[in-house]
Amino acid sequence: MGFRKDFVWGVATAAYQIEGAAYEDGKGLSDWDTFCKKEGNVWNGQSGDVACDHYHRYQDDIDAMKQIASPVTGCPFPGPGSSPTAPARQPERAGFLR
Repeated sequence: MGFRKDFVWGVATAAYQIEGAAYEDGKGLSDWDTFCKKEGNVWNGQSGDVACDHYHRYQDDIDAMKQIASPVTGCPFPGPGSSPTAPARQPERAGFLR
């Protein structure tokens, strides 16, 4: 069994797993931020505070997606960093997400 000829491969990620910059530009805490800070919830006390540092390295990530010529890309908006309740970060995020 194989894929149909019109099948399209793409790339996707989750905001918490890549974004990083946990305490920059007025970002609010997410459920994951809170969960990971509770002792015993996550192996070795790890968190997404830095993650892949996409917040600072997004241009490199965009260049990589261009290099593999991904026709489909999925990346959810990070709730605490892009919500109206995070006004200090909102202007930066608006430019970042374009």
